[in-house]
Amino acid sequence: MFGVISAQEHLLPLTLILTMVAIGIELRIQHFVAFLRSPRIPILGTFIHTLAFPFIAICLVLTILAFELPLSKPLLIGILLIAACPSGGFSNVLVLIAKADIALSVLLTSISSILSFVTVPLFFWAFGYLVPDLSGTVELPVFDTLLGLFVLVVLPVGVGMTWLHFKEEFVLRNTQRLQKYSQLALYGVLCLILIESWDTMEGGIIEALPWSVGLCLAALTTGYWSSRLLGMTPDDSATIAIEGSIRNLAVAFLIATTVLKRADIAVLPSVYFIAVLIVGFGFAGIWRRRTRVSSAVE
Repeated sequence: MFGVISAQEHLLPLTLILTMVAIGIELRIQHFVAFLRSPRIPILGTFIHTLAFPFIAICLVLTILAFELPLSKPLLIGILLIAACPSGGFSNVLVLIAKADIALSVLLTSISSILSFVTVPLFFWAFGYLVPDLSGTVELPVFDTLLGLFVLVVLPVGVGMTWLHFKEEFVLRNTQRLQKYSQLALYGVLCLILIESWDTMEGGIIEALPWSVGLCLAALTTGYWSSRLLGMTPDDSATIAIEGSIRNLAVAFLIATTVLKRADIAVLPSVYFIAVLIVGFGFAGIWRRRTRVSSAVE
């Protein structure tokens, strides 16, 4: 029977693997060589997009708890869950639309995906320590999470890189098609799960959407101005801002529904997807127009 269970347990993992392979086929060994030769921007970019979002998220959650603002515990856990997750492949699409630095975007997404094998459990442990009110509400099975991240994120990125190495001509000819279809499939499955789980999520969407939009805006702004203060170019700063605000929501959704087995926690990643569509596309469109105007002036 095709329903919520099949979408979560079969379609979502398959589309996530496909998306990670699509990221891997853009990553060459030369990227790492260039990274080693000129590591400043990739290192600073990784540092910013790895730490800025979790810092903003923990400050937001602590503020909500301190002032007893109206946001339920499952949604608070959802905020911390997406903060713990790596950058999402959708960031590459937005960077492409914005006409920023797509090579840097792919490199940062790939590094973030590989590091997620360590960062996701580490952030969850830190969040539980910093927010003891929530630590007893959910426990992350570390081994299952590490295994899932390896199979669904790290391994497919490696498969994509290997595929590119041995079948470069074929892969380059079909890269755009694979990326397009993988993104459409991924967000189509997320929308399907959202529709099928509407009874569980309906009440949380209205409650969580303003917080999600604010969180996305805060992450985007922090990423951009942190990069500018560190002396990066506007395009590099815009790329890091997008990378830092776009999380891998498929990983978050998968952890919530299959590892934690908590559909209520999956509400926030679903709502954050809507916020990304609003804020991310808005920023990418504004930046693209800015780039076009700057080129015309020059």
